[in-house]
Amino acid sequence: MAKYSINLLQADLLPPKVLWTLNRVATLWAVTLVVMLSLIFIVEMQLSNLEREFASVNAVNKNQKSQLKNLEAAISKNRTDTKLQTQLNTIKLVIANKQHLHQQLTDPTQTYSAGFSSAMAELAELHNQNISLKKVNIGNGTMTFSGIARTPDAVPNWLSGFESSTFLSGKRFINFSLTENEQKLTEFVVSSAQSKGE
Repeated sequence: MAKYSINLLQADLLPPKVLWTLNRVATLWAVTLVVMLSLIFIVEMQLSNLEREFASVNAVNKNQKSQLKNLEAAISKNRTDTKLQTQLNTIKLVIANKQHLHQQLTDPTQTYSAGFSSAMAELAELHNQNISLKKVNIGNGTMTFSGIARTPDAVPNWLSGFESSTFLSGKRFINFSLTENEQKLTEFVVSSAQSKGE
């Protein structure tokens, strides 16, 4: 004979399943605690790294500020001293004047190099019996002669002899005046043009 079983426990009679059990809540808290601890650990690691990086950058900043101060001090020392610049300008001016004077003194065509006495010696060599000099002015590249001549044509004849002179040759006489005085003698004044480069 066959046995028959009847299940009288229906699904409606079963108690409903509870979602929040103690085990599940404890597990959720444990997982949350682990996640929070992990996040705290990660944040602490990042904070530690940032603090080390900040310390490194801060040290570099302090080092660069120190170098900047040193460079500014060096630059302030390298600035031009006004007293030294004034002395340098004065020395340059003195050197330029000495060079110009040296050029004047070593130029054989100028009276400065041989002296006034040499020019007078050449005038004495060019002596003309019809000419009597009263005044001779030589300087700054110009020459002025004034005196008395027995005849008016004696002055040009006397000036033509300057071509054989060292100092007087090549001079251009641009001012020439002749007047007759009470003694019927010719008074003259002759001036040369200023030399080029004077």
